[in-house]
Amino acid sequence: MSLRLKIIVLFLAIVLVPLNLLGMITYSYFSKTLEDQTYHYTVQVIDQLNQNVNAFIDEMHRLSLLPLYDREILTILKNRTEHSYSYYPQTEELERMSSFLSTLSYNRQELSGVHIMTRDGSLFSDLGSPRTVHRFSDESSFWQQRIQQGEGASLLVPAHEPAYIVGNDKTVFSVGRLLRDPDGFRPLGMIKVDIEMSFIESLLTDVDLSEEASITMVDRDGQLIYETGKAITPLLKQADSEGQTLVERERVTADGVNYLPVLRQSSGEVQTIVLLPEDEIVGASQSLRMVTIGLMVVVSGVTLLLAQVAERSLTKPIFELRQMMQKAEKGEFQHRMKPSSKDELGQLALSYNHMMKQINELIAKVYQTEIREKDAEIKALQTQMNPHFIYNTLEHINMIAITKHEYELSDMVASLGRLIRYSIDQKTRFVPLRDELLFVKAYIAIQEKRLEGKVTFDIAIPEKMLTLFIPKLIIQPLLENAIVHGHQHGEIKGRIGVKGWQDHSFSYLEVRDQGQGMKQSMSIETGNRVALTNIADRLELLLGEQAMLTIKSEEGIGTSVTITLPKT
Repeated sequence: MSLRLKIIVLFLAIVLVPLNLLGMITYSYFSKTLEDQTYHYTVQVIDQLNQNVNAFIDEMHRLSLLPLYDREILTILKNRTEHSYSYYPQTEELERMSSFLSTLSYNRQELSGVHIMTRDGSLFSDLGSPRTVHRFSDESSFWQQRIQQGEGASLLVPAHEPAYIVGNDKTVFSVGRLLRDPDGFRPLGMIKVDIEMSFIESLLTDVDLSEEASITMVDRDGQLIYETGKAITPLLKQADSEGQTLVERERVTADGVNYLPVLRQSSGEVQTIVLLPEDEIVGASQSLRMVTIGLMVVVSGVTLLLAQVAERSLTKPIFELRQMMQKAEKGEFQHRMKPSSKDELGQLALSYNHMMKQINELIAKVYQTEIREKDAEIKALQTQMNPHFIYNTLEHINMIAITKHEYELSDMVASLGRLIRYSIDQKTRFVPLRDELLFVKAYIAIQEKRLEGKVTFDIAIPEKMLTLFIPKLIIQPLLENAIVHGHQHGEIKGRIGVKGWQDHSFSYLEVRDQGQGMKQSMSIETGNRVALTNIADRLELLLGEQAMLTIKSEEGIGTSVTITLPKT
């Protein structure tokens, strides 16, 4: 990736990443708040609905007890326990029952009807004979079996269509009770109070819920009482067959539409389940998302334009410097840059010009020296370049640098001379650790100048180890390996440390860097780790199998290389 593209990507990332995060957080928070508000409002509505319905059902339970407190009604029920009494109800019985049942249903528009069925199959209703049958003995109907199983307790009967009403096509839910003789607890019949579905609909009239919301009311056994909108009972049955249950506020999908369930149980006999369409809940937040997306598009365009302007102002001097460096690589040191600003880039151009000037001066001095010593140079080349000539040349360059007050250059030349002198000396294989460290410090001095402080070094060796004899040139290659491979020639900043310690049997030297590290699968023989392999081989050859090289590395953290030397 080019520098220009990197700058543009960086500008876009600086602006768009925070904007994206802010947009996502705002949208998420707004959607969550909206969902919470809708949920809490729905909970309040459902709680009030459950309270009203349960209160009415409790009232109907009490109403179903009234026949047991009327002696005339009890007499009629007792007389109608045998089929031999009269097949059809007597006129007096009809009038008394009709009057009593009409009193129970008086001014109760929410009631579809109040009915009493006797043991002999006679049916009395407040609706009158034209609208109901006189006899009803379908003991197989589920509501009749349910009331009989109640053993005198008032029960809630789920939604059904009464078969005893002529031409009926309405669905009701009911409260029923098996009527027993107060004296002997003998079954006398049953009372059934049918309740209009419009009663629940009237309670929902003032409720401000979504038109697409589904409302379902069930009894304690999960039997349907009332339902409007999307049928929830199939979902309940499917979940029950799969061993699952609807979970509060956990999304469910029906016919490709996502719903948010709100389940409210009460201490009464009914519970209400509401499915809120998710699209309507988050509908308001969709506009916020569109505004956020539009804002991101506009900001992206403006940022791209600004990034291009900034990129041109930043990269133009850098590309000019690159062109100058390419010419310098070809030996054209006479070219100079024109600083376009007084910032760091302008200072970089001035530093480049100064460096080119110094190089020209040093080259001129070297050329003059070479001309004066031409005969000596030819002789030196013919004798394979006497090492003393290299030392003298470096010393001469050092003096020139000092004369020109280039003390940093002088220090680097002096350090380079020490490195060459130490490296060329092949008379000894083992040297004191003190001498090896002097060589290492000279190498570090050069690297510190070259890396311009991007990589720092420290050495921590106990005084008592300085007299220890070690194989020559085993620490510097580790430092070079850490700089080149660990810190990528200074591209990765960090610290490189040299540490030493001893125990009863061994001495240890460690070089640790904070570079890029190596993968666990990478061995010292792979990649550019040849120097490590060479050191390991030399240690084993000179000191035996007890001497070893140990590498510990973690990718992204760094690498430590430890030399283990047996005490002799």
